[in-house]
Amino acid sequence: MTLHPPIAATAVVHPGARLAADVTVAHGVVVEDGVVVGSGTRLGVGTVLLSGTIIGERCRIGPYAVIGGEPMDRSFAGEPSSVVIGDDVEIREFATVHRATGEGARTTIGRGSLVMNYVHVSHNTVVGEGCVLTNSVQLGGHSQVGDRAVIGAGSVLHQFCRVGTLAMYGAASASNQDILPFSMARGNPARHYRLNAVGLRRNGIEGERYRLVESAVRCLRRKDMAGLEELAAVSADAALLKSFVADSRRGTARFVSAG
Repeated sequence: MTLHPPIAATAVVHPGARLAADVTVAHGVVVEDGVVVGSGTRLGVGTVLLSGTIIGERCRIGPYAVIGGEPMDRSFAGEPSSVVIGDDVEIREFATVHRATGEGARTTIGRGSLVMNYVHVSHNTVVGEGCVLTNSVQLGGHSQVGDRAVIGAGSVLHQFCRVGTLAMYGAASASNQDILPFSMARGNPARHYRLNAVGLRRNGIEGERYRLVESAVRCLRRKDMAGLEELAAVSADAALLKSFVADSRRGTARFVSAG
């Protein structure tokens, strides 16, 4: 049996990069100065990690992913910034993640997230923990994806927009407004349909807790903010919905129908 070294002969790793001793580096990988890669991470063939990239432990990156590229933002002036990838993240073929605009600012992808092939995560974007970004998703600059949200294949999210916690944003959708936590939304422009029932139950939101979330979303559908206020006093999930709506910069996507 032939044992392969952790760093392939054709890889180019700058002496100033800091890789844990057990990081696996495949053929054609490029790692620039200042990059940090945690223990147990595997860098697939042709992957490029540019300066400002910090990768956590037990990640799988590539093949041919590019992490840490300069932001496609005319206000970027070359200031130092970063991309921070949490532990146990998988970033697949030809995905791109750009570092942030603004000195010391970060683009982040949280622990345990899956980023499928051809996804683009723009500058200053925050992706939460346990998220799934399906093939060819495109996230605009300064966008946010809440914990355990799922974004369907080929979907687009406008800059400064958000997809809330445990939302399901359907395939081939586009939105220039926020997608509510716990909801299922799709279309172009995206519209809210109902609760992400399967996702909620898979994450242990059942019984009375589920019914309170259902009631809170119904209040939003009916524009019953007084009712939402009452629910927020007894339900942390309803309180999350209330604060999400209050903090929206671009407004929330409409519901398919009222009632």
